[in-house]
Amino acid sequence: MRTRVVVDSPSGAAGFPESVELRVDPLISERFLMVDGRVAMTGHTSRMAVVRAPALVTLLGELFERVWSQAEPRLREREPLSSLTDQERTVLRMSAEGLTDEVIARHLGLTSRTVRRHMATAMERFGAQSRFQAGVRIAKAGIV
Repeated sequence: MRTRVVVDSPSGAAGFPESVELRVDPLISERFLMVDGRVAMTGHTSRMAVVRAPALVTLLGELFERVWSQAEPRLREREPLSSLTDQERTVLRMSAEGLTDEVIARHLGLTSRTVRRHMATAMERFGAQSRFQAGVRIAKAGIV
């Protein structure tokens, strides 16, 4: 079962298990949940509306996808930002300066594959779908 939730603040993410995909969007005023594309829920913790009617679930699903795509992923507590190694931070900093993987690899005595692996790890930790998105999130977090 795939459960995705959008909340209005990081504190709103408390209490959800790690198996729940969770994102934060400060512009929404209530929680918004989709379960397997078959059930939609919205509202506050104490009063949630549960929608099962296929036409309404489809409509709410389209709205949910728009909100989901704009929301920021929750950073996983099991992979804190402080867990980045010095080498990973250096690779991120050099990449932010506009250096290519090959130049970074030569400068650090690594293979370009290792540099790409460091970037992939950072993208995963930050829930990013692209290097650009990872860069924005890393900059917001003050890593580089």
